[in-house]
Amino acid sequence: MQKKNKANLALGLSAAGFLGTFALPEGFVAGMVHHGFLAATIGGLADWFAVTAIFRRPLGISYRTDILRRNRPRIMEALVTYTSDDLLSTENIMAVLEKQDTAQLLTAYFIHRGGRERVQQVVDEVLLKVVNDLNAEKIAAELAPAIRQGLNSFALENILPDVLQQLAQKKHLERLLVSLTAIGGQVLESPALQQALLEHIRILRESYERDSAGRAFVLASLGLSDEKILNLLIGRIKDRIAKVQQAGLAENSDLQRGLSVMLYSLSQDERLRDLLKDRKDKLLEQVDLTGLIARWLEGNIKGDNPFWLPQMHAYVDRLIDKFIGSASLQAKFDKAVKEFLRTELVKHHDLIPGLIREHLNGLSDDELVTFVEDKVQDDLQMIRINGSVVGALVGMGLYVLIALAERMWG
Repeated sequence: MQKKNKANLALGLSAAGFLGTFALPEGFVAGMVHHGFLAATIGGLADWFAVTAIFRRPLGISYRTDILRRNRPRIMEALVTYTSDDLLSTENIMAVLEKQDTAQLLTAYFIHRGGRERVQQVVDEVLLKVVNDLNAEKIAAELAPAIRQGLNSFALENILPDVLQQLAQKKHLERLLVSLTAIGGQVLESPALQQALLEHIRILRESYERDSAGRAFVLASLGLSDEKILNLLIGRIKDRIAKVQQAGLAENSDLQRGLSVMLYSLSQDERLRDLLKDRKDKLLEQVDLTGLIARWLEGNIKGDNPFWLPQMHAYVDRLIDKFIGSASLQAKFDKAVKEFLRTELVKHHDLIPGLIREHLNGLSDDELVTFVEDKVQDDLQMIRINGSVVGALVGMGLYVLIALAERMWG
């Protein structure tokens, strides 16, 4: 049962008791009970009037009643002043915050409340939004000149001779030779190469047979068709490659020296340098570097799942794990948060009265009365109940005192 209903019930019982005890025979107990109910009714009515007068006009009496409406400006200003300067003062707010360990709250959020996933989601949304909104063509146009200048300054024609000289050294020749023989074997198996060799064999055979009819007869009698010649040629080359691979570099000194001399000669050939530089310059002139960069940005940097996103996830996870496991970082974080909040509270504390005043001004008189009444109604109704109880006790006590006085001095 609501306190208001209890208070009304207490007042109703007091009035009913007062009226009901009129019929009791005269006597001390009956008189005491009757006067107790009378005092309870008076106390309950007085408190009902006082409580009701705060919010409205009881029985239509307007003198010193309806206090909230009549004194709204003054009451509201007092509420604003009390709330902002006392209840929500910077010191009171910070006193509450100082009791909280913000770093532990954040750690618990990361571990138990899905904070890690939420942070990852926010980072993804923010970074993907920023990246996908980038103008790839504009960025490419800004980067292209610097990249082109860097490529122009990259002296490939000077680097390649140094590489060739390094390869000409004995410690690199064996690896190079193994790689070349392996590549040679793969190239021989290429259908395109075999078709090209077959075509050249045909041309050479026809040229050879053109000079003498006997030559064609000899080749035919030996069964040397173009395909047979090709197979023999490839077989001989494969045998040579196999011998080189089996013998190794030490037993192929002629090949070693020949390869070494060729590499060293190429490294000293100025024509090779000029050719490389010329090819590099022409290639850079022909390449649409801006377009290439723009397409690369669109295809690799942007999108819903770009290549850099997993690395960003791993980086954020490392930061979170480092924070969870470091007491010093947590202490610094807690101190920084509280200093930031204190600074902001001091700087913007004047906003609090304005916010409270704005909220209260947005309430009509009836809404303000209802708002206040809902907040203090239970306490005020207890005043009414206590008024009835105290009134009954005082009424019975006075009746006893008067009865004793009459007997003593009657």
